[in-house]
Parts: sequence; C-alpha cells; structure tokens
Amino acid sequence: MATATRTTARSRSAKAAAAATTTTPPPVKIETKKLSFFGYLDMIPGLAVIVATALTSFVTGLFRTERDSKTYHLHIANTILRKATNRLTPLQLQVVSPNTDIIYKQYARSRKFEPETVALAHGAQGHWVGNKNATNVLIWFHGGGFCLPANIGYFKLFERVLKEVNATGGDLCIFAVTYTLAPHGTYPVQLTQSVEALRHVLEHTSRSPANVLLGGDSAGGNLTVGVLSHLAHPHPSIAPVRLSGPLAGAATIAPWVSLQPDLSDQVIYDGGDIVTTFVGERWSTEFMGDAEPDNYTDAFDAPESWFETFPVKKMLILGGENEIMMPLIELFYEKVKAGFPNVELFKGKGESHVAPVYNIYVGDDSETEQGKKLKSWLIELLK
Repeated sequence: MATATRTTARSRSAKAAAAATTTTPPPVKIETKKLSFFGYLDMIPGLAVIVATALTSFVTGLFRTERDSKTYHLHIANTILRKATNRLTPLQLQVVSPNTDIIYKQYARSRKFEPETVALAHGAQGHWVGNKNATNVLIWFHGGGFCLPANIGYFKLFERVLKEVNATGGDLCIFAVTYTLAPHGTYPVQLTQSVEALRHVLEHTSRSPANVLLGGDSAGGNLTVGVLSHLAHPHPSIAPVRLSGPLAGAATIAPWVSLQPDLSDQVIYDGGDIVTTFVGERWSTEFMGDAEPDNYTDAFDAPESWFETFPVKKMLILGGENEIMMPLIELFYEKVKAGFPNVELFKGKGESHVAPVYNIYVGDDSETEQGKKLKSWLIELLK
C-alpha cells in the first residue's frame, strides 16, 4: 500500500469521524453470491492439487527447520490449509465450510446444552457460550479473512478459556458473533454488525461497559480494533454508541490491521504458517468491494493519536513467531503503544497464525503459548 494511499485514508477517516454526528447511517447492503457452475467444476482440479500437496507434505515434514511448523502433524495440516486457501476462492471454500451457526449448534449438541442465539441488527447473530448471566462477557469476532466462518476450534478454545477463567472467580461468558461473510457483504457491513453486537450487550443485558470485553482473531482482530475506532471516532455509516465508561479490555490474536501492506521489499517465508500473502490480497479485495481503505479497515496506517481516545482499560495483542504477519503486528503494537500505553504484546514461540484456534481445529489439542497468555491476561484483568 503506497504512502499516498495511506495519507488519503487518514484524511478520509478524519472527515468521516467529523461527519458522523450530522449524517444518518444508511442501511447495510447484503447480497447473496452464488458459486457458478464453472466454479464448482474448478473445485475438482483444485481438490486434486490439495490432495497432492498433502501427500508431498508427508515427505517435506521430515525436513522441518525452526521456521517451519512445530510438529510433523502441524506441518501436514498447515501445508494443506495454505494450499486450500491459496487454490480455492472464498465462495469455493464456503461450499465446503459449514457456517458458524451450524458449528455452534453442533458444539452445543456435543456438550449437551441448549443453544441460545440472538438475532442482531443488520443481519448478524450472537451465540452465547457459558452462563449468559455471568457478570462479565467477552464479545468475540471470529477470523477467516472476512470470508470464512468460525470452525469448531473457536468453540473448543472458548470452553478452555471459560473453564480456567471461571475457576479463579472471573465469572465470564462469551458472546460469539456471526457476521455476514464477504463477498455477500462488503465493508462496512461487518463492522456495522460488530458494533451492533456490542450495542446489544450494553442495552439488552444490563451490563456496564466495565464488565464488557472485546476480542477477535485475524479479521476478527481487525473488527475489534474497528469497533474501538468507532467508539472513539464514530463512523459516518454506523450509529454511534454512547458509553458510560471504558470497556474492561480488548484482546486480539494476530490482528489483520493492514489489509494490503506493501511487502515488495521483503522476502516472506510462509512455510511455518497457515496463510500466504496472496490469500490476504484476494480476501481483502472481496471484503473491501468498491470501498476505499481508511483508519477503520487499516488501523496500521492511522496516526498514533487515533488510539489515544480508545475507551478501553487494557489491550492485549497476541501473535505467532512463525506467522507472516508478525513483523506488521510488532509495528502495529509500537504505534498503538505510542498513543495508548496500556497495551501488551505477546509472541508465541514457533507458533503460526491464530494457533490457539487452528491448532485445535486440525486436531492438535496441546496448549499454545498464545492460548496460555490469553487466559492468564483475562484472569488478571477480571480479578
């Protein structure tokens, strides 16, 4: 992303925030996209390539280095994920990926509890995990490049988080948000829906902002920062949210806050990760549609002063040592810290993108360093 583009984005965001109190937010536009006949046909060679890559990984996994996946199992799984997301389009991936609502119901059935789903404004949904009457609630926005639904790894991670946090008296539940995936909805649809999730929790559950936390991974981390940005600098297309005080905290795992960074002068090694730079370019295009980038979509390009008025007590930024986004995550942390000092960065040694979720998803139930840090941070915050 060129410097001129970043400057324009900052200027546009400033004007947008100033206009927020004088304009009426328009309704969001959602249009269901269908995979074409040729798109379905293309899945045949696509799946064949993925299978071939999987078979090859059985051999390449024997020659791993420190930059590669920690275990042989993760090497194979991550190689498959890289190839699948690189070869298949978002619509093709959605064909083989059950939506978040289905995954939530399957999880509820496996744990023998009655699923509780709330219809939110603008087409989103919120799913309660744990005791919805708990004192504190963590609103979670899932990742997946804005194009993929939440997988079972999310709900298993939520289960672990709640078990440990509540064992120490944290009294926490989770409100997992289903937002419209791209390309069916484009910016600012997903941000609008995320803001409405927060508005619902504040207005319909009688919770104080001091008992509300925000969290998200990758694209969900983008939305987490986007919601905080909206609270501090109201977006002209989204109704403002009036807070009586700061939120308790905000945690992000590998926040994707620079959708199309200029990496032309860098050599990016993705052998230890689950995504490639190509995937980011494709998915961000699907998410943005005809919109231009701004400080809500690309907080990485916002000035340090943008973060000074974030209405939250503490922030946590997590990342994996082996993920391709780590250099940008570290730079983003430094920028946030300059404007909002009460932020912490933690890097999981040898871990890939959103390891606390995707390791579980591919069958590796061992604890990740990022997962441990998330839980300890929440426990300390909710004391």
